[in-house]
Amino acid sequence: GAHWRLAGAGAGIATVLILVVPLVTLLRRHGILHPPGNHAGPAQSLSALPGPVDMERFSAILVAGDGRGAVEWLAPWRHRSGQLDDRMASLLSQAARQLGSAWEDDRLSFAEVSLGVVTLQRVLREFAPPPHALPLVARRMLLAPMPGEVHCFGLKMLGIRFQQAGWDCQTESQLSEEALLCRVGEQRYDVVGLSTQCAEDEDRAAGLIIRIRQASCEPRGRVLLGGARFAGRPGVALALGADLAPLPFAELLEALDRLIPADGA
Repeated sequence: GAHWRLAGAGAGIATVLILVVPLVTLLRRHGILHPPGNHAGPAQSLSALPGPVDMERFSAILVAGDGRGAVEWLAPWRHRSGQLDDRMASLLSQAARQLGSAWEDDRLSFAEVSLGVVTLQRVLREFAPPPHALPLVARRMLLAPMPGEVHCFGLKMLGIRFQQAGWDCQTESQLSEEALLCRVGEQRYDVVGLSTQCAEDEDRAAGLIIRIRQASCEPRGRVLLGGARFAGRPGVALALGADLAPLPFAELLEALDRLIPADGA
């Protein structure tokens, strides 16, 4: 995936494309293959979630570049297992949307929003399991946006959740169609997940799914199609040829377990 960094003045246009556009257009709509739920974990009730004033304080910590402070601020709402659950994913998505809205409304400068997103990326890495935590023979997944789109934060959140569930999940924020087809032809993936945001993607998705199947070196590979375009419209994703459509994360894991058992049976 892309590495986030603060760009100098000479990289302004590229920075807008890579950083702010996904922030404003993708993250405000969650930017993941399924919308995050608001399910409370065993140790917290929904009434204990942070309110608007608290979230403003969290945004201030982010734009100050205080990654450690942000992790400490999140501690009361973190699942006792330390994993990235539905509640935490929803909270982080909300923080990203607030940064995007603040930039749109001129309440934060471009530099402040840039630093806030970089800090949010650092926070997200706190949830990633170490490589040695994966099974020796893990099921493999590739998550990527539709070619021509740039998605970062939301896809990375989803990738971490799959890693926590024992998948060897690779996440890309941007891939051309040629690079995507080359990847699935050279490396085995049990699942290829595509995230879409634009209406035009529906016209392209069916053909791309066919080409992924033709190029894949894993004949039993499955295709997951989701994103903001298919939120609440799983039938459309399936009609375009996908094996799986947007579901709440727990249900998605169950569906994958049925299609691709962990033991490979």
